[in-house]
Amino acid sequence: MKTAKRPIRNTIVFGFVFGLAFIPLNLLLCYITDGATAFKIILWTYLSAYGFFLTRWGRTSLLSIFFPLLLLLIFVFIVNSNSAYLLLALVIFSWIRSGVCFKQSLKKMLGAELLLSLGGAVMVAWFAPYSTFTWALGILMFFLVQSIYFVIFENNSEEQVAADPFEEAMLRAEKIIIY
Repeated sequence: MKTAKRPIRNTIVFGFVFGLAFIPLNLLLCYITDGATAFKIILWTYLSAYGFFLTRWGRTSLLSIFFPLLLLLIFVFIVNSNSAYLLLALVIFSWIRSGVCFKQSLKKMLGAELLLSLGGAVMVAWFAPYSTFTWALGILMFFLVQSIYFVIFENNSEEQVAADPFEEAMLRAEKIIIY
């Protein structure tokens, strides 16, 4: 099955789905483990799922994101601070997106990732997340800001639709007739 690649729309949809799913996932995982670990596991799961789609959109191997995701999973159990884990997750997210899936020049990559990662972090901090509901809103806002990446690098991320030869011939014929 061939699917259309629409990363802007899909990133926004992921934000809605991840934001809505955060509440039941957090409640479920808090019964199994402590709240901080549950939060980090959910973020790791979201980054893994979104990373999978980034590899499909960027036409890279799924194995190419294995090491960054494994590293972040190890940090779930090592890092005690949620803030430090969020910072590490942002760095690894940027690494996966701009370093692995959509390779850009270092200057473009650093500029876009600093702007969008900090912008996404500011949107999350704007809600001053203190409850499960505000974290869900923060996740939605983060993904809304992340969709801007594909607006900036649109030529690399959107599939170019090949023109139909008949349509091209018809347009040339119209130009000849009009002029």
